Amino acid sequence: MNDLFQQIRELRRRDERRSGAPDHVLELLLVTKVAEEACEAGELYRRSKGWGTDGPVTATTRQTQHEMCAAIMAGLVALDRLCPDGDAAQVWADYLAYGYQRALRENTEAA
Repeated sequence: MNDLFQQIRELRRRDERRSGAPDHVLELLLVTKVAEEACEAGELYRRSKGWGTDGPVTATTRQTQHEMCAAIMAGLVALDRLCPDGDAAQVWADYLAYGYQRALRENTEAA
């Protein structure tokens, strides 16, 4: 997990350097980037199914997958920015464990 967040930190450093935005604006830009990428993934998914006004398929599954990866990556970059103590990996691991345990419990109850 730490290797993942070492890579995420490099991506974040690149995004912050490219932005040129004042420091107090960077967090907002990184957080809102998540929504932008997620919306693009949704749009590509819609187009990959031909759910447009005239029905042609104008996006591929691979394009949709890549845009979903971009949204996830943007989320992890933003999480890293929001964890000034460098504990994004632990915050993510804790939240993933919480979600996993909840899913296990709910799935067992539903069975």
